[in-house]
Amino acid sequence: MSLKRFAFLSACFLTAGVCHAHDPDIASIQTPNIQHADTNGFDAMASRGYTALFNGDDLSGWWNPYPHGEAKVVDGEIHLTADKKFFLVTEKKYSNFRVSVEIHLPEGPANSGVMFRCHVDRDAPKKVFGYQAECDGSERRWSGGLFDEARRGWIWPSTQGRSREQFLRHEEQSKAAFAEPRIANALNRNGWNRFVVTCVDDVITIEVNGIQTVRFRDPADSLGYIAIQHHGEKGQTYRFRNLFIKELPIVPAEDHATITVQEPVSIQRINDKVTLIDFGKVAFGNITMPVPSGRGTANVHFGEKLLDGRIDKNPPGTVRYGMTQVRRGQQLGTAIVPTPVDARNIVQSGVIYANPPAVLTPRSWKSVMPFRWVEIENLDADYPYEWIRRRAAYSSTWNDDASDFECSDETLNRIWELCKYSIKATTFAGVYVDGDRERIPYEADAYLNQLSHYTTDDNVAMAARTFDWLMENGTWPTEWAPHMVFMAYAEWMYSGDDEWLAHRYESLKSKTLLHRSADDGLVRSAEIDRNRHDIVDWPKKERDGFVFTEINTVVNAFHIAALQRMATMADAIGKHDDTARFNARIESATSSFHEKLFDQSTGLYRDGIGTDHSSIHANFFPLAFGLVPADKVAGVVDWLDDQDMRCSVYAAQYFIESLFNHGGAQKAVALMTADGDRSWKHMVDSGTTITWEAWDMKYKPNQDWNHAWGAAPANLLPRFVLGVEASSPGWTTAKIRPCPGDLTYARGKVPTPKGPISVEWESQPSFTLSLTLPDDLEATLELPASDGDAEVTINGKSVDANKVDSRWILNAPVKGHVIVEVKPLT
Repeated sequence: MSLKRFAFLSACFLTAGVCHAHDPDIASIQTPNIQHADTNGFDAMASRGYTALFNGDDLSGWWNPYPHGEAKVVDGEIHLTADKKFFLVTEKKYSNFRVSVEIHLPEGPANSGVMFRCHVDRDAPKKVFGYQAECDGSERRWSGGLFDEARRGWIWPSTQGRSREQFLRHEEQSKAAFAEPRIANALNRNGWNRFVVTCVDDVITIEVNGIQTVRFRDPADSLGYIAIQHHGEKGQTYRFRNLFIKELPIVPAEDHATITVQEPVSIQRINDKVTLIDFGKVAFGNITMPVPSGRGTANVHFGEKLLDGRIDKNPPGTVRYGMTQVRRGQQLGTAIVPTPVDARNIVQSGVIYANPPAVLTPRSWKSVMPFRWVEIENLDADYPYEWIRRRAAYSSTWNDDASDFECSDETLNRIWELCKYSIKATTFAGVYVDGDRERIPYEADAYLNQLSHYTTDDNVAMAARTFDWLMENGTWPTEWAPHMVFMAYAEWMYSGDDEWLAHRYESLKSKTLLHRSADDGLVRSAEIDRNRHDIVDWPKKERDGFVFTEINTVVNAFHIAALQRMATMADAIGKHDDTARFNARIESATSSFHEKLFDQSTGLYRDGIGTDHSSIHANFFPLAFGLVPADKVAGVVDWLDDQDMRCSVYAAQYFIESLFNHGGAQKAVALMTADGDRSWKHMVDSGTTITWEAWDMKYKPNQDWNHAWGAAPANLLPRFVLGVEASSPGWTTAKIRPCPGDLTYARGKVPTPKGPISVEWESQPSFTLSLTLPDDLEATLELPASDGDAEVTINGKSVDANKVDSRWILNAPVKGHVIVEVKPLT
């Protein structure tokens, strides 16, 4: 998706938390717990690509520029003692980075902080000066503030007598921000606190215990040391541990994507000056071509779209086009012709909008863009066009043979091929990005990518890598934060890696929206949330008339779903007290959700409190998350079965998932293959080779044509039509639950960490399933049932099975290769 990230002040400071800070049960599951002095914190940072600034054994890499003050290592911590202020400073300077430091203040008056991009003057009375992230132990509670030590004073917040005039312009605004309970209470005064400072060009961001306190632009310094402070209180010991840094920018594609050289599919001479080359499908890349002889220049046009048999040089929206000029006769051999550089794809700190940094591609590649066609202009007919090659970038571990799908509906087969290739083509950056307009990950986009990557490829480390990227570069929409919980849960279910989960669990607590919930368990949306942050669907025209209120049904559905996953993950890693607290909150929130948001007269969920409008979103999201009470499901499903695709390609993932999970397979398939311009049939009929960001240009005029969040069938078809899903973490067990709808057969291969699962079924005249499982995986079976069924057999022998509603539930799991048949009465 493409969303402009609104200013930090709007996103963070104007949304007041409504959770009661004095409630210890809520506080313990709302913010990270970093109090235990074990190795988990160190290992967690190392696993996310950080470099240790402190090795835990000695002070290598650090020095004290003052004649006073003592620094020593005690049990893996740095202890500073002094009777005058001093700083311990790194030997190395840093420019762009993300630094993480844990601080424990002493009792009594205390003040410390993390210096960054700071400077040292050995001859000055105040030897260390520059930026500092404040650790404020006083009742003022300005921890996480931005201070300019020994130079300009307070920057954010600012205050009379301690700040320069340029910063006093925002004195009232900045003090109001630090009066907000979530920021004022971010510091744990008597325990450990994690300070994280990110510097990207002139943008400075500070977080305290996972809560962003400052995002400010200041160009004063771009390079300097990291330092930690003793404030000078005699007899006091300041403690520091887990000091880590990650230098920026990180370029994931350097290690995780590679260039594939591709020949043209066709070469066509258009006229005496122009030759059109077709590479068959869109890919992110550039070309190589023999250096043309002669004098003057040739023009190389790159494009995603044709118009009247030529590359469209003025395409709609952000459909891609670009031109690179090539000098003739300047050298011998074959040269790389880069695509034009789009500033949005490389910007690390936008001037106006606070977007996270774009994901860069390796310099050695030269610039790339998505294109299918190339036009070569101003070269003669005898130029060796057949030697032109595309250099396409994909995940270096992508395996085309890892998955397949085929069924009795040829349109679905074309949709599968489109969506599978869309996932492959958008792996070029080494992490999931939102297409070519901005090249940044967004949480909801990434989750949909993740689900489809799992079902199409057999090396899916990119999912975990993207999760870590987004935890450090989050975006602004309300529901995108819970998607981080979904991503972690999906990765854990796929890999079964409890250690990976344990290293990330605490940081996930800030993503559940608990800070916006009240005593009834429901999340509140302030005016700015209702106007900007609460998404429901995107673009805005895809919301089916959704009415935004203070208590939003979609937002609360995401909140409860995130809490449910957090409770399960907490239990898995032994955080049983957290599990109990999450479950208590789930019970409270779920009860309020049904009581206050379900309309008994219509049998549907309203959009929120204060409106009688019921959008499809207010109903399929709760249904997809399993929140609808059993006695209400049929009514909601029946109503949805009569509705059209009044949602975006993003929300369609959840709409169709809710139908497949509740007996609506026929409707789900019909939506995917519907005539008109709001289906995947419309995409494949258009001739596109990568899915779009929206159903059509008229629904999102600035849309990308290379957007993998539009590829939901790549996971929906294997998970529901073939019926293959994990039922326990790490795929130790699977569930096979085919949803035929009106299809007569389907076959395919679904990758898992244990190896591929092969499925082939036919549904007429009776249902027959051929299933092959990896050696160390067993599966439960839930097969379609009809009124005329009598028994279920495996390899010709009758087995115990219970008929529940429209399903045969087999009592025992199966292993290896089996042929299962649902036999009718004879």
